[in-house]
Amino acid sequence: MLTSFEELAVFDDARALASDPSGVLYVVDAGRNVIVCLGPDGKVLSTLGGPGAEDGQFDEPSDIDPTNGLVWIVADAGNGRLQRFSRTQLHLETIPVARIDRFTPGIADRRDPVAHDSQSAADGRPIAVATNSAGDIFAVDAAQGIVKKWDASRRLERAIGGYDAGRGALSEPVAVAADVRSLYVADRMRAEVVVYDVFGGVVRSVASGLAGEVRSVTLVDGALLVVLPKRILVYERGERLVHVIDVEMDESLVDVHVAGDTMFFLSATRLVSTVYETVNSP
Repeated sequence: MLTSFEELAVFDDARALASDPSGVLYVVDAGRNVIVCLGPDGKVLSTLGGPGAEDGQFDEPSDIDPTNGLVWIVADAGNGRLQRFSRTQLHLETIPVARIDRFTPGIADRRDPVAHDSQSAADGRPIAVATNSAGDIFAVDAAQGIVKKWDASRRLERAIGGYDAGRGALSEPVAVAADVRSLYVADRMRAEVVVYDVFGGVVRSVASGLAGEVRSVTLVDGALLVVLPKRILVYERGERLVHVIDVEMDESLVDVHVAGDTMFFLSATRLVSTVYETVNSP
């Protein structure tokens, strides 16, 4: 059990933690409607955002994927959109997350679009976002309880986990992680992480019966970390449970990040770290 931590930073209402290849940490603070960029020592490097609906502003931001560090994608839940930024915090693009009026198995029918394509119709609620090395973007839309996928050109490609998805139908998706082969969607009501291929076909489930309080999922060197309020489940290659890490903090975990032998733990108000050497070793 982990009980000793170094406090690095404090927040109002932190929702997500991520990092880029250079080691910069990103914390989504919905309490201030900002993204806070920090060094590994917790020193604040910069802050992006503020409350509002204009470009570069947020209303209850919920997640960030800094991709390769050159482009950041923020799930701007209250404004019903994803926002893309350069590493210099220049606003590049807004991607509306609109309600899909009907579900078509497989790919969306572009002759009869299933989603509106204007910011005024952005009535979705993106609460989690992930990309893969192919440039695909996946976002959990809590308004409809599905995952929406955009291709590398940011064209809406398909809905994943809709009511017509059979055993892949989602109930309460809350978090997402992706690599070039697989999509991992944490579903609280199903109490498991559903694993899809990138086309939305169900592959398997992990953490079945264990993930009723799941907070986030993240990939670390091929391992899948399932973050619970006081525990982290580590699955080798997203399949076999190899570690259970108990974490004793005053607050529940929100998200986790691993860099080398350092683990970063995010609660709603604190970012802390500790040394832990066995995450990637069975």
